[in-house]
Amino acid sequence: MTDEQRLNELITARLTGIIDADGTAELESLLRLYPEQRATLALLEQYWDAVPVAGAPTGDAFRNIMDVAEPAHLSPEKTITKGFSRKSWAMWAAAAVTLLGMFFLFRPGSRSPQQIVRTADGERKTFRLADASTIHLNGGSQLRCVVDGSRRELWLEGEAYFEVAPDPSRPFIVHASGVNIHALGTAFNVKAYHGQPSCETTLLEGAVEVYADKTPDSRIRLRPYEKVSLDATASIAAPVKKINLKTIHAGPQTPAATVAPLADSSLTETAWVSNRLQFDEINFEELARLLQRWYGVHITFRDEKPKHYVFSGAFAGETVTQALDAMQLIEDFRYEVQGNMITIFSTSTKK
Repeated sequence: MTDEQRLNELITARLTGIIDADGTAELESLLRLYPEQRATLALLEQYWDAVPVAGAPTGDAFRNIMDVAEPAHLSPEKTITKGFSRKSWAMWAAAAVTLLGMFFLFRPGSRSPQQIVRTADGERKTFRLADASTIHLNGGSQLRCVVDGSRRELWLEGEAYFEVAPDPSRPFIVHASGVNIHALGTAFNVKAYHGQPSCETTLLEGAVEVYADKTPDSRIRLRPYEKVSLDATASIAAPVKKINLKTIHAGPQTPAATVAPLADSSLTETAWVSNRLQFDEINFEELARLLQRWYGVHITFRDEKPKHYVFSGAFAGETVTQALDAMQLIEDFRYEVQGNMITIFSTSTKK
């Protein structure tokens, strides 16, 4: 089942009022991946509320519609339809599907080819777009790409490093957490995980302009080896900080290449592309989130004290337990491993 089919199903459930908490969470996740569909949903809700349903197609017509979907994803037994019979679900949902069809079939840009790439925690991928741009996708991320004859537009949730093939006729645009990054031929990193307070953009070569949805006229232009953190949730989107990485990172700069440079492994912001997790003066609680995405584990703290320990360092080929053992040489804490779950606690805490 495609994301679009699943989105249609969840919106149908939303319109008919039978979506549950899990369905709502999944719908929100898909709307973050397809933010342009929020306006469509709002319009559909207006029509749904304004126009009474004077009847419904037969159950056979509805079943024909639903036969396109995978039964495991939407069935009367799923909690999304809890409390509703197959007949009542069919009657109400068929009307919603009819309304959805009019919007989703003819919405602008629906025929543009799309490429969607996802990574799980502990997984990293490198792939090429049709325009010869190369993208490195960090763990726990998802990227939707639309590249055709007139545009190169991408929607990111997570972290990615972009090596953009030059094409002045088609600017390369990345949307992430309410922030937009415009580029031509360049190399840059974007970090915008869900729940992160700001979107970080780090430029290595070329030039990019960064601005928030709320303030499209306030654009921040970056030069190579500059980084900006932009909080798009504020009432007035303004840069949290703009820094020159040359002043705080040692090591040689990456030389220019035909398309764009490889990520500079001497930079904390792009070391992950070279398969190295690097961090500078961050507390254990924040580091735990990095370790979770890097190793594909789940880390919890049994007490508060270790959360405030501060670490700097780098890991490459180490396992997660080897990384924790090395950190124990710096700060006094203990840990337990049970399958994929790791618990951190103070040495004074009883097991």
